[in-house]
Order: sequence, then C-alpha cells, then structure tokens
Amino acid sequence: MRSLQHLISILFLMAAALLVALPAFAQEAPGEQSDALLLPAPAEDLFTRATNALEQGIVSVRTLELLRGQLVDVRDQNAAVVNRGSVKADALQAQLNALGPVPQDGQKEADDVAARRVELVNAVADANAPVVRAREIQFRAAALIHEVDRQIRSRGFDQMLERYPSPVFPSTWVEGLSQIQQFHRRLVRDVESQLARPSVSKSLGQTVPLSIGLFVFGLAFIFWLRFPIHRYLLKLSLRQERGFPVILTAVLYNLSYLVLPAIGLTAMLSVIWILDIQPNAARTALIATPASALAIVTAMWLGHTLFAPEQTRWRLLDLDEKYAKRGLWLCLGLGIFMMFEITLESLQMDDAFGQAALSLISLPVITAASLFLWLLAGVLRSHDRHRDPEPALPLEVEDDEDPEAEEASVNPRDSGFLFFMSLLMKASAVLAFTVTLAGYVLMARVAVIPMIMTIAQLGFGFMLYHLALALVRTATKRDETEPVPILVSLGLIFALVVTFAPLIALTWGARATDVMDAWRLLLAGIQLGDIRLSLDSILVLLVVFGVGLFVTRWLKNLLRTSVLPQTRMDIGAQTAIVTGTGYVGLTLAVLIAVSTAGLNLSSLAVVAGALSVGIGFGLQTIVSNFVSGIILLVERPIKEGDWIEVSGQTGYVRKISVRSTRIETFDRHDVIIPNSDLIAGTVRNMTLSNKTGRLVLPVRVAYGSDLEAVKAILMNAARAHYTIARYPHPFVLFVGLGESSLNFELRCYLKDVNNILTTQSDLYFTIYNELGKAGIEIPFPQQDVHFKDIDKFVSALEKREEAGGTPAAS
Repeated sequence: MRSLQHLISILFLMAAALLVALPAFAQEAPGEQSDALLLPAPAEDLFTRATNALEQGIVSVRTLELLRGQLVDVRDQNAAVVNRGSVKADALQAQLNALGPVPQDGQKEADDVAARRVELVNAVADANAPVVRAREIQFRAAALIHEVDRQIRSRGFDQMLERYPSPVFPSTWVEGLSQIQQFHRRLVRDVESQLARPSVSKSLGQTVPLSIGLFVFGLAFIFWLRFPIHRYLLKLSLRQERGFPVILTAVLYNLSYLVLPAIGLTAMLSVIWILDIQPNAARTALIATPASALAIVTAMWLGHTLFAPEQTRWRLLDLDEKYAKRGLWLCLGLGIFMMFEITLESLQMDDAFGQAALSLISLPVITAASLFLWLLAGVLRSHDRHRDPEPALPLEVEDDEDPEAEEASVNPRDSGFLFFMSLLMKASAVLAFTVTLAGYVLMARVAVIPMIMTIAQLGFGFMLYHLALALVRTATKRDETEPVPILVSLGLIFALVVTFAPLIALTWGARATDVMDAWRLLLAGIQLGDIRLSLDSILVLLVVFGVGLFVTRWLKNLLRTSVLPQTRMDIGAQTAIVTGTGYVGLTLAVLIAVSTAGLNLSSLAVVAGALSVGIGFGLQTIVSNFVSGIILLVERPIKEGDWIEVSGQTGYVRKISVRSTRIETFDRHDVIIPNSDLIAGTVRNMTLSNKTGRLVLPVRVAYGSDLEAVKAILMNAARAHYTIARYPHPFVLFVGLGESSLNFELRCYLKDVNNILTTQSDLYFTIYNELGKAGIEIPFPQQDVHFKDIDKFVSALEKREEAGGTPAAS
C-alpha cells in the first residue's frame, strides 16, 4: 500500500513537471513555420520588419496576425517596465525633493546645495533612462499595432464587398450548374478511388453492415426512440411541486432535447469514420459534419427551451400555443440553414465550387434563412402583443378582494428589447435577401449568420437568467410568482452582459485580439487627469461602498429597533438620530470607498469651486432646503408626530427629510412642505414642548337667564370630563352683552391637545342638555320687518278690485 502511494506521488510530480516544461518545449521545438516574421528578434528589428510589411501591403492576413502578436508582446513587456518604474529613480527623486524647491529669480542658492542638486538631477535622469526607453518602445509598438488592425479590417471589409455573379441572370445559372456538375464528377471519382483502396475494399463486408445498422439506429432514435424518454422526464418534472427537485427534473427534461438528439446524430455521423472514405473534393466538409450536426441539435434545444410547445409551465416566453409551435419550427429551420451554410463554407475551403455556383446555391439558402428570420421576428412581436393587451376599463374591485393586492400583482411592461430585436431581425432578413440578388454573397452571410448566432446566444443567456432566478427563489423559499430582489436581478443581468458581450462581439466580426485589448484597457484603466479609472478600482469602489452602505443600514436598524427604544427619548429625537446616522454613514462610505480605490480627487477641487458658484445661484433653493433640513434635524423645532400649522396647512408631521417635510392633514392628505418654509416662516407647533393645550368654548344664553346657574352648569361640565386637566383650573368668563344674548366663555386646559375636537363636542352635548333641563334658553337671531304706509297699499288694492276684478284675474 505504501509503495502504491509513493508511485502515485511520483506520477503526480512527473505530470506537474511535464506541464511546466511543455511551454518551454513548445517554444524551442522547431516547427514548419518558415516565415521570417516568426523568428525572435529585438524590438528594432521587429519594428523594421513590421514597417516594411505594412508599407508593402502584400503580406497575408495570417502573417499580419502573427506580426501583431509579436508587437503585442513587445508592447506589454515595455508597458510592465513603465508601470513598475525605477526604484532607484524614486529614491533619488526623494533626495532631490529634500533639497527644497529651486530658488526663484534673483535668489542665490548655496554652492554645495546647488552642486548636489545638479548631481541628483543627472542621477535621476540616468536612472529613468530605461523607463523612458521602454515608454518610447511601448508607444511605437502601439502605433504599429493600430496600423496592423486597420489593414486587417480594411482587407476584411474589401473581401465582404466582393461581388459574385448575380443569380438572377441566366448566364450565372448555366455557369453555376456546370460547376456543380464538375464537382459532382470529381466527388464520384474521389469516392471510387477511395473504395479502390485495399484497406477500404477489404473491410467493406464488415463496415457496411455496421454502418447501415448505426445509421438506421440513429434515424430511429431521433424520430422515434427518444420520445418515450422525453415523456418520462416530463412526467417526472411535473410530479414535483416545489424546491430543488423541481429545478433538477426540469433541467434534466430540458437537457434531454440536447443530449438525446446528439446521440442519434453521433451514431449517424460515425458512419463516415467507420467507412473511412474521405474524398479530397469534400475533405473539409466531412471534418465539419460534427459542427453541422451541433447546429441542428442546438437549434432544436433552444427552440424547446424558449417556446416549449404544450408545456406552459416551462415556457420562458409568454406566447400562445400557436406561436410557440411556430417558434420551435422556425428555430429548427434556422438550424438547418446553419448546417447547409457550414457545409457550403467547408466546400468553399476545398475549392469545390466557383463563384457562379456559390451564388446560385446561396440564393435559396439565404432566401430561406431570411424568411425564417422574418417570421421569427413576428413571433417575438406576438410576445409583446400577448403581454400588452388592450387597455381595460377602470378596475372594479369585488367586495372580497384587496385592491392593493390586485395592484401589486400587475406585471410590468417589457422594456422594448424584443421589439428592438425583431426590427433588427427583419432588417437583417431584407438586407441579406437583397444583396444576394445583387451577387454580394459574403455580405449576405455577414448580415444573416451573426444575427442567427446572436439570437442563439441571447436565448441561452435568457435561459440562464431564468434558471438563476429559479434557484434564488428556491433558496430563499419564495413563491414562483414572487419577484426576487431587484439587486439580485441587476447582478444577474450584469454578469450575463459581461459574459456574453465578448461572444456577441466576436460573432459580429470582432477579433479575439480586439477583445483582449478591450480587457487590457479595462484592467489598465483610463487616465482622466490625475484620476485613473480601471476595472479593479471600480470594483473596489463598488464593493467598499456597498459594504459601507450595508453597515450603515444595519446600524440604523439596530438603533431604531434595539438601542433607542430603551432610552427616554421621544420618537422625534429617535428619528433624528437614525436619520443623521444614515447621512453620516453614507458620507463616510463614499469617502472611504474613494480613498480605498486610490482615486485622486484633488484635481476636481477647481471644478468643484467653479460649480459652487453655479450651485449657489441655480440651486440656491435646493441648497436652502438642504441646510434647513439639517437645522431641523439638529435644532428640532418640530419632530415627527407633532401637530403643526404652517403655510395655511394643519396636520401631523410624518417624515422629515433633508429637502422637505411631509405632513398628514386631518383629511388624510399628504402635504409636502419645503424645509425653508419651516425655518424662515412662521410655524405653529401645538405639541412642541408638551401636549397641554387650552380650549375656549363660547356659550350664549338668553336675556333674563340665571347667571349663576349658567356658570355652575359650565363648570360642572368641565370638571366632569376626563380629558380636562384639574390644574390650571377651568373657569367661566362673562365676556359681554350681545344683541340678543349673554355671552360666556368656558376656558379649560386639556391634558392632550390632540383631543380638542372630541372634548369640544362632548362639552357641547353636555351643556346643551343641562341648559335645557334648567330651562335656560339658548337664543337665536330674530329680526322684525316693518312696512311703511301699509294703509295706502291696502286702499290701492281695494280700488283696483272695484274697478276691474280681483288682482289675480288681472
């Protein structure tokens, strides 16, 4: 047993040494590359060869790519030297700084100090010489890399604009059919020569039956045998109700549409290697058959993933069943197109066809792909129409329903991304079909193939997003319809964008070197004055700020729920402390995050100074409200829960923010008051120092009433009510003689001024009843109307009756 352990350890060490030595062997091993550009050379030699190659413009794209790689190595090596700097130069510079600044004009420096300064300046220049040389080489290499990239893109663009014979002309048909026939004859001849090989002909008796069996098995498995497995996995997934088993069985069911068809196609494609027939006319096409099969399998799998016909539970896009089936078949059609396109490009690499044949074959293939893209865009638009129904009438909530719950269950509208993608798909389809008719076959491929691959990548990312959301809901024990936290969704979207953005860029023509340069730029950062923004500094900034924000919220919650309730502070003081803690914590989080990220904000001082003038004039109202909010939190002339009256509004203070204060009126209306009005204006606070308040109740009685009885009734009513304080004592004032009444006032102090309206109502009820029992009348205004010369008016009426009848008749 011990010897076996030693043997395993020795093998492990040998494998590790081999992995370390392989790169060195790969660099030292002689290869078949005979191009002089591939030989290691000093920087000057490399720059000379690169300059000559770029000026001549006759080297191949592959040579330019290899040359670019060497230039990148030189640039990165010297960039590392520049970034590392010179320790010796830094030490000498520190000594030079210790001498102080250079004297101004007219002032003389000591001879020994001046000599030392000259000596240190020369020493710093000598120490910085390698860094300066490295910076020069770095900039020179970067300039040559830029020119290499420009020439590579220019050649690619010129190749894309190459025009083949248009397929609409009969001459193209004649020439293309002739080229196809020539390829057919060449392919038959190569197959016959392959069958004539002794190694192939002698084994046909064994390989042919095996090949037929595997081919039949593959067909049967694809079109028949795999479906019982699909149905079993579907039943297994539907049998689960919630939790991780649901996700696991759903993933297995989904992957079955990728794995099972791949098994059948693998069995069919194995026939090629079993027969060992590899004609030269289609050698690359045979090698590319796995890629062609993968295109069909992936298209079928994505179609079932996104559209899931007859399975609404697993359907990612909210579509009707009709559109779901159509989307699946369109995805399969696009996969078949990709299979034909891969095969056609492989045959093109084998020089199987001429331009006329390629133009002729590409016409139906590109036309079918354009049609599939157009129809698939319509299916995606139906998703928008299905989720955005016609505007309904105002909701009528039933008695047993909760309006707030109904409102909370409304799904948000889509952001319009699918609509934008559908427009791009239709534009790509129209462009591809049009340029194919004109003979620009390569441009048609550029228009349609990247679009199809982008749809596949976005569909795969959409599936990963929903899978991650399902895992989060399951881990947090949320319902399927309950949304996840917005930060989780944004984090998932950001991760998917970072992952798929380079892939989509490569799909649309970007080279791997472009992606690597973009990544290097993110890591190195962008210099903006004295501030360098890089990926690591931004991540540090966000992480430290997020931690600070989390700690601030945790501290606020701790103060609000655990610490402050145990003190004798009122609710307003507690709220002020919690709010102030939040602002201080947020400020500290920003400062610590900026400092930790290494951002130098000193250069922004001038900008901040210039902006302060504009802020002072343009934003003076906001600044005034902000300062007033801080004063309110510190001085606390009002606090949450106070009953105040300001700017003609009366209500309770519900929220004091930095810019404004929200009060709730007695009508349950929220009124937003700017903080400057609370500081500069007149505010009536009924509950600032205490809740005691005075109630003045006017009462009128008729003349001739018993005054002592009235006073006794009022005093007894005040003393009997539980909300009225015993001290100061309530008292009654005889305030005057009115036109039709004797006017009294009952003045008393309430324990809680918030009860003033209910107390006033109760006292009026009691006083009215007691005055009625005592026979004391409560007067109401009366007026006597006197008519002048009424006897003349009566005699006039009598005379009119005698002359012509009654007044009514007249």
